[in-house]
Amino acid sequence: ALINADPVDGAVLAQSPERFSLSFSEPVSPLVLNLVRPDGTQLVLTSYRLDDQTIEIDNPETLKAGTHVLSWRVISEDGHPVGGSVLFSIGAPSAPPVAGGAVDWDLWSAIWIGKVLLYVGLFLGVGGAFALAWLAEDQRCGRRFVIGAILCGLAAAPMSLGLQGLDALGAPLARLAQPVVWQTAFATSFGWTVLIALIALGLG
Repeated sequence: ALINADPVDGAVLAQSPERFSLSFSEPVSPLVLNLVRPDGTQLVLTSYRLDDQTIEIDNPETLKAGTHVLSWRVISEDGHPVGGSVLFSIGAPSAPPVAGGAVDWDLWSAIWIGKVLLYVGLFLGVGGAFALAWLAEDQRCGRRFVIGAILCGLAAAPMSLGLQGLDALGAPLARLAQPVVWQTAFATSFGWTVLIALIALGLG
């Protein structure tokens, strides 16, 4: 849990700070650090240092007057993702900013490509295998197609699961290898969907 922040939540500062800090009740690792400006645009904060249970975050720009939101998502010691935000103002408070809702198009595209390939494996691969087994007299003509579709599904299933974890955490594609992404994915209902899909593809 967050126990201290600099600036503190609700602080009004005379000038832009050079850095931010977040202190937690246990050691953590950052997953996503963002600053939302008064106009709703977001700045991804990538320069930081870990000091025991504190994250020191560099501020890469001079902040304009108004209310800003420092949002964070970290991995706790037990591997559980935790998130929150801190509001502070420069000069005088303004209306709390609303994030512009920028879409990560790379992640969005990867998610849908993975789903399409998974559906190809399930409907054309598994469904095609059933059709060949029960309906086709000459199975050779469609066997290669069915095998290819099933292989697409087998490759897409784990990829789709990892992408689902990224989407749940609001994390970029670069974080795909982090264990917490996969732990989060397995904790969603989509984890069961992928497991059932893998069984079906394996039997196909």
